[in-house]
Amino acid sequence: MPERNLVTWNVLVTGLAKMGEVEVAREFFDVMVVRNVVTWSGMIDGYTRKGRYKEAVALFKSVVGRSDGVKVSEITVLAVFPAIWNVGGLEMCECVHGYGEKNGFYVRDIRVTNALIDVYSRCGSVESALRVFEFIGSDVRNLVSWTSIISVFAMHGMAMEAVNCFRRMEEVGMRPNRVTYLSILSACSHGGLVEEGLVFYRKMVNESGIAPDIKHYGCLVDMLARAGRLEEAEKMALEIPKDMANVIIWRTLLGACSYHNNVEMGKRITSRIFELERRYSGDYVLLSNIFSGAGDFADSENIRRKMDQMDVCKLPGRSSV
Repeated sequence: MPERNLVTWNVLVTGLAKMGEVEVAREFFDVMVVRNVVTWSGMIDGYTRKGRYKEAVALFKSVVGRSDGVKVSEITVLAVFPAIWNVGGLEMCECVHGYGEKNGFYVRDIRVTNALIDVYSRCGSVESALRVFEFIGSDVRNLVSWTSIISVFAMHGMAMEAVNCFRRMEEVGMRPNRVTYLSILSACSHGGLVEEGLVFYRKMVNESGIAPDIKHYGCLVDMLARAGRLEEAEKMALEIPKDMANVIIWRTLLGACSYHNNVEMGKRITSRIFELERRYSGDYVLLSNIFSGAGDFADSENIRRKMDQMDVCKLPGRSSV
């Protein structure tokens, strides 16, 4: 067999890593006499894909600290970013940010800048995410940049900031896609901005011509249910096409019925849930609680009895005490 060259080694290591065979890939990686940026990036990406985030970060630190001339690339940084936010490494994120600035990654590749916004957000630093967004030139920002910063605000409960950012995006002529709309609907749902959320939903359907998927419907049902607008939430849930039917949507509504003590709707929603799934204990418990909360202890007990007859196992409670 001919002697392997660097390209052959890289194909072997990166191929094994992508297939999830990181242990075998690492064995070959460790015996390589010469490694280049492709080797390191492939191995880091393999660890990240496999969920072995600490090892991915450790390997990134190792290559950055080397003095043999190997320089990490934008691809390497993109490979390690998910590992950084999964281990909650804000300090590490700042280090990679500084390294990228020094080496011009953010000027050359908007993907790296957009990913950095997301990583800072997931590490809990909204200020840093916003600073990176504002650093991007207005002529360079793309839809992913705008969607990323809207998602930052949504993730951290800053609903009005998300709405203002969406409007600012529209003012510069950027057209939102379904992911952008999902981000703004999520922000409105968690921020209690019901009317704004409904406006964005109508804009998505009527102006952008985007058909809602189950995630959009989920945000809308959750938004209306949180606000106590249960009839509207139920109506929205009933508009979901049958091929998208999702028990989680109905469970969201059932939880709202329990919170707002709506017995009649709770019965209807439970019937819908049982059409899709009958053996989840939480559904029985919620309906039983709805009855007992309304003082109907007989029906509450009947639900518990039915649960036993169906041999539905109640999940044990947990305590942090």
